[in-house]
Amino acid sequence: MDIGLVYSREDPRQAKVRDFVINYIRERGILAKVTESVEPVNSPTLIINGRILKDMRSKPRQKRAPMFPDKEDMARALDQHAWEL
Repeated sequence: MDIGLVYSREDPRQAKVRDFVINYIRERGILAKVTESVEPVNSPTLIINGRILKDMRSKPRQKRAPMFPDKEDMARALDQHAWEL
C-alpha cells in the first residue's frame, strides 16, 4: 500500500494526526510505503493508493474543532485499503 501524508509540523494537532497514521500502520502490521510531505497547510491530507482523504468542510463541526478528517475516518480508510489487496 502506498500512503502519502501532507501535514504541517508547526500545528501540534496535525503532528498528532501524523503519529496516529504511523502508529496505526505499525500496530496492525500493514505493509505500506509512507511518503511524508511537510508543508505549511491548514489541514492534513491522507493519500492512500492515489485516493485522497481530506476534509471538505467550510465550517468546523463545533467551535475550535479541527478542520480535517477525524481519526475514525482515517482508520476506516486505511483498513478498507489494507483489506482490498
